[in-house]
Amino acid sequence: MYPWLRLGPYVISTYSLMFLCAYIIGGSLTYYEAKRQHRATEAILRVALGALAGGTIGAKVSMFIFLGPENFIKDLPYLWYSGQAWTGAFFGGYLGVLLVKRFTHINYATGDIFAPALPLAQAIGRLGNLLGGDPFGLPSSLPWAIMQQGVRRQPSALYEMILDLVLFAIIWRLRDKMPRSGDLFKLYVVGYCSFRFLVDFTRADPRVLLGFTLVQVLYAISIAGFSYSLWRSFREARAMKRVPEGAETVSL
Repeated sequence: MYPWLRLGPYVISTYSLMFLCAYIIGGSLTYYEAKRQHRATEAILRVALGALAGGTIGAKVSMFIFLGPENFIKDLPYLWYSGQAWTGAFFGGYLGVLLVKRFTHINYATGDIFAPALPLAQAIGRLGNLLGGDPFGLPSSLPWAIMQQGVRRQPSALYEMILDLVLFAIIWRLRDKMPRSGDLFKLYVVGYCSFRFLVDFTRADPRVLLGFTLVQVLYAISIAGFSYSLWRSFREARAMKRVPEGAETVSL
């Protein structure tokens, strides 16, 4: 593990450095996508700020659940610069977008603009986790196990980083090939939640229900909901293709 980077008299947290890179690269790619889709507008900027604000708040506040009330209160003085959960950021950011869209009357899908940047930024963030020695994997004797606090453990962050890069490649390839606007973001949600569901089997997180972690329970619900929505979109797109060109529909 390399939690600190020393540059002469300066010491920089590799975790913080990687997360800063994730924000910069993710933001740049989002801007590129917005311009490519001809939606680099003030409305999209408001949506992005809503996602950022909601994600930041969710990442911190959700630590109340993941740390527990006692540890959360104990760590509160320095929680502003450490301690954050991607799951909280995901749900918080999604809620932030929904609120901004509702109050600014944006009635079109915006998620496809952010979909390519999200897995790439997450991969960079997981590199920061790996360098910083977090999260803890289950004890393991595998050849690629890493040392964490004197115990050889599963490199959970490495697994997720690799899967995030795979997801980024898939999303990038399918950018303009989904049936409807918004489907690319749904694909990202299903893909990421599925990958994270698998990775959690290697993490030393508490099991809360039938041997599953809290994250797995939350993501199982997300996978089911977004998969159904994505399936409906594909089904309706196929149904539209079956209608002969020039045919008229009759309402009864």
